[in-house]
Amino acid sequence: MKIGKNVALMAMGAGAVLAYQKYNKPVMKKVEKVADDAIKKANKTLEDMM
Repeated sequence: MKIGKNVALMAMGAGAVLAYQKYNKPVMKKVEKVADDAIKKANKTLEDMM
């Protein structure tokens, strides 16, 4: 019972690592783009207020 649980946990960990390696760059680029857009909007709002 315990061995099966350990094997399952290791398989999940390996799957998570592979998914992270495959999707890390596209996800980070998307997050970066959203953050840049939010910062630009905030800067524009501040400029309009001044």
